[in-house]
Amino acid sequence: LSTRLERFEFGVAYLDEEYRQRYYSNFLLADTRLDDASAEALIEAGERILGGAGYEHRLIILRDERQAERIASAFQALGFSSSREVTMTQRRDPDRDADLPVEEVPFAVVRSLLQEIYGEDPDLPEDIALLFAEQHGKYERVAGARFFAAQVDGQLAGSCELYQEGEDAQVDQVGTLKQFRGRGIARSVILRAVQAARETGARHVFIVTDDEDWPRHLYARLGFDQIGRTWEFLRPPDSGGGVV
Repeated sequence: LSTRLERFEFGVAYLDEEYRQRYYSNFLLADTRLDDASAEALIEAGERILGGAGYEHRLIILRDERQAERIASAFQALGFSSSREVTMTQRRDPDRDADLPVEEVPFAVVRSLLQEIYGEDPDLPEDIALLFAEQHGKYERVAGARFFAAQVDGQLAGSCELYQEGEDAQVDQVGTLKQFRGRGIARSVILRAVQAARETGARHVFIVTDDEDWPRHLYARLGFDQIGRTWEFLRPPDSGGGVV
């Protein structure tokens, strides 16, 4: 998906200059020689790469939990917020089956639904909601994203995406319109995506979620167990522009 990759001392920077507003499309992934890394050195790399490319935000991601914990306080002292995401893989059967029928559909079908879901975020301007919805078309064209959607009363109510490479598959972008929440939509689309992945040879199906948010408890009921944690250090623009 990236339009530019740049290697640095501790990893690789991934930039998608078609979608500069999205932090998670433009970040540094630090996963090399982290024993020698400091918050200051990683921030300097962010200034050089992201700042040099005209980005106002700084996002640095570490998958080594021990090293991230070692330098977290230094990042925070230098004006960065920290958050953690957990990776969970499905190792068990779900507590119960899906509640609703789910269809696999192309991006063109879920485009308006995705825009509505983004539009329900009060912090997301309408033009950015449209831009981010359109970005999923790139996910389909470039990364082979597959979309699974559920309807309620004849209306698309929620969806998720599936990415697969060989035996590894990821369920991502689980979303439900507010008016339909609590009706088993997330459960249904996730389980259908997992089934599709298994049918095409996936042995390892995983999902990533915020360490402190409620979806991780749903995913646990669907048979997913935590296998790792990723730390993210973010300094947003002073202007407030851009969105995670």
